[in-house]
Amino acid sequence: MSDVLDAEADLLGDALELDPAALTVISREPLGRGVVAGYRIPAESEVIAYVDTSLIDVAAETGLALEGVARVWMHPADPHLPALAPAAFGHAAQALLARIGIAATGSPQMVAYRPGRRAVLRLAGAAGVDAWVKVVRPSRVERIVEVHAALRAAGLPVPAVRGWSPDGLLVLDRAEGVAATDTAWHPLALLDEIDELRGRLAVAALPGRARTSLLSRRDWYTERLVRALPAHADEITALAASIGDDAPDAARAVIHGDLHLGQLFLDPGTGRISGLIDVDTAGRGAPVDDLAAFLGHIITSATLTADLRDADHVWALADAAWERWGRAPRAGALSAVHLLGHALAATQLGATGRAVGLLAVARTLVDAADEPKTPLIDAFETTYGRRAH
Repeated sequence: MSDVLDAEADLLGDALELDPAALTVISREPLGRGVVAGYRIPAESEVIAYVDTSLIDVAAETGLALEGVARVWMHPADPHLPALAPAAFGHAAQALLARIGIAATGSPQMVAYRPGRRAVLRLAGAAGVDAWVKVVRPSRVERIVEVHAALRAAGLPVPAVRGWSPDGLLVLDRAEGVAATDTAWHPLALLDEIDELRGRLAVAALPGRARTSLLSRRDWYTERLVRALPAHADEITALAASIGDDAPDAARAVIHGDLHLGQLFLDPGTGRISGLIDVDTAGRGAPVDDLAAFLGHIITSATLTADLRDADHVWALADAAWERWGRAPRAGALSAVHLLGHALAATQLGATGRAVGLLAVARTLVDAADEPKTPLIDAFETTYGRRAH
């Protein structure tokens, strides 16, 4: 575990009577008025515990509640996602799906999990058809069903909802095509497709607001990055200050709310976008938020491919996106906020060099917003010190 002060580890150590130094942090992100942090705890089998200081009300506690301070639970007993525990086990998952008329076989596979927010599982269905199971907070499930229906009615290629239940369970069809992360694409052609998709989204009849701009997390990221990278404290605080407080123009069009390459599926024959997933965050918002999300994610993806042969191709997409979208008001600053978050995640994995490299790219985005400059890899290499080939 990092030598940085870890209040959540101290809470968990006290609750479980464990030495905090024996805990291994695996994730930490903001939730409500606090954070939710996950730790691998020493045990004969793999055990993960979560400490939640959000103070968000739940229908029922599933672990230890420290009133007014925090709650602790063992995965998968997430109190915010009451459908997760039954959905995570074979027979229970089959029974849960049977209630909404869907036959499934086998044991579920956890594909993604954001504690307190959502989980995605894959479950083998009858006749070899997989069921994609999404678990969300019960208060959000009806809204998500409505979003899927509205976007499909507008001709957007989002998966159909096959069934859902009020406790926060949705079963979705698979997206058409091949995941954009697993197939070939040309940077400029892909950006053309994304712009066309954004145009169709913008005019969809979808009420309600999109997810809050990530600008609201700037100070949270900054505080924890300073603690994780004390030698770079001045650099981090100066970068955060240069991002500024001005929020983008709000609620002007329908946006995805968390647009990145992992949300897109492509027709392998034509290269056209054939599927769009994870539209839970969609609603009326500032179009620049989608641009910033895509830029932040693709730059981070490029840094993660530093030792792979396709790294130059990913960097080319990052450069092309920055050249195309970088002049949009606040695009550079908001993309930098995303990179603060990705840098923090890198420190939690022990990748401090990559974190510092991401901060250098963020600085470039803020400084060059009026005249986007590429290649962005130059800023990354200046501090990370390694050329991608």
